[in-house]
Amino acid sequence: MVSAADAELATIVVRYAPQRGSAAEIEDRIFLGRPGDVAAVYGVGRWLRILRAGRVHVKGDPYELCRDTGLALELLRRCIGASVQLIVARRLERTLTLWTDSGVERIGAVMDFVESADGLLVRRRGGGALMHIPRESLIRFESALLERMEVISVDVPPRCK
Repeated sequence: MVSAADAELATIVVRYAPQRGSAAEIEDRIFLGRPGDVAAVYGVGRWLRILRAGRVHVKGDPYELCRDTGLALELLRRCIGASVQLIVARRLERTLTLWTDSGVERIGAVMDFVESADGLLVRRRGGGALMHIPRESLIRFESALLERMEVISVDVPPRCK
């Protein structure tokens, strides 16, 4: 069930609450940004499926409507309380918290890290060069594994017969 909706720049943050059980709310970020961008096409499609579940009809080009994040949010808020069917995937993300001479830093999206005599070598998701934290500036570090649910698909729930 759609429980809340807020806007952050060109993204709408939607929260879903379970209809049964004691599972936590799931947060979904729907990107409505640059027209023609694959992520925006995917986001507008998801936005339309939520509106369909909430029985909110829109007139005109949905991509044009989504350029105005405030209007897109206003229409989506009419769907609060509507039942939707979600397909979710469990995602695990490793983070590193570093205490250094300059303060505390948190590094997210960590794929792997290795401690050596020189310091820490960190490989982050998305590729790129390895991140090196020199031993001289490192006081201590801590690794944590965070679990979250990622919304893969939103659809109108099947009607009971």
